[in-house]
Amino acid sequence: MKFEIKKLSLWFIIYYLVTDVIGEILDAKSFNEVIEYHFQPRIITLTLSVGFVFFLYALCSYAVFYKRHNKNPFWINIIIILPCLVALIGVRYLIEEVLFRSIFGFGNYRPDVELSYYFFDNFYYVFQYCALGIIFYFWQYSKYKDERTNQLLLENQRMELDLLRSQTNPHFLFNTLNNIYALVHVDKDKALNAIEKLSLLLRYSLYKTKTVVPLNDEISQIKNFIELESLRHKDTPNIELHTEGIIEGIQVPQFILLPFVENAFKHGKMHSETQPIAIHIIVEDDQLKYKVLNEIEEKKKDKVGGLGLDNLKKRLELLFPKDYIFDCSAENSVYKAFLQIPLK
Repeated sequence: MKFEIKKLSLWFIIYYLVTDVIGEILDAKSFNEVIEYHFQPRIITLTLSVGFVFFLYALCSYAVFYKRHNKNPFWINIIIILPCLVALIGVRYLIEEVLFRSIFGFGNYRPDVELSYYFFDNFYYVFQYCALGIIFYFWQYSKYKDERTNQLLLENQRMELDLLRSQTNPHFLFNTLNNIYALVHVDKDKALNAIEKLSLLLRYSLYKTKTVVPLNDEISQIKNFIELESLRHKDTPNIELHTEGIIEGIQVPQFILLPFVENAFKHGKMHSETQPIAIHIIVEDDQLKYKVLNEIEEKKKDKVGGLGLDNLKKRLELLFPKDYIFDCSAENSVYKAFLQIPLK
């Protein structure tokens, strides 16, 4: 969400004109009288200075909520704003009652005004324009959340379609069904188990499209995917899957873990003796830490399917803006993909 000082300025100008200038026009005896009054050099100067300080009231409250809304309760932010507003009242006093009187010979209050009265009188405008800044922030934040929700829905649909395309593309299905067909003549029980895994994986993609799902469901789909892909190899691929922490009851965004494993199968060495495909899922301190390592297969030919970690990163930004860690790196022929997200 951008810091929209231009839009806030527009809001302020409209509100200031309506409440101050237009309000005086409506209360005046004649329109000409108001025009003559407001076009006096003294009144123009004071109107500009007052408007500037009132805008700072609104800008201060807007800036505090923009920076601290998701970090502090509402009342804490109000407490943070108050000293800033008191300082701005002091700035207004210095401009209008000290600087203007010394240069132009006039101020906005009578010369003998008491400081206590001055500050008390200004708090009426403080609350008025501070509220304007806060209302503008929450209006902007509401629009931002709606836009982000719509983007997330579109991205989820795209991810689901990509995943479905990955798992139902002719190459994947042909290899899987061909391997199952071969198993029927050798080990019927194993063939039936493979059919069940394929059915579960496809059903999960087709019908279980939700925003969040149990972490156990995501892990089950990883296992199903590994078993089906393993059918393509005569020797069992060297794969390790580790979980750590309490995973029961944990909810995660759907389809957020499988792309890492797909990527490892797509580009990794299946039978590496030094670096197996290692999948680590850790739940710790309200955070999910997920790491997949694999040795890079330089001459990998299978480039069909796969979800793409770039698309996943776009989705993460929508789900957890500035509140996640996503890192991919390659070192000594070992590819490492790491993800950390909050568990809310």
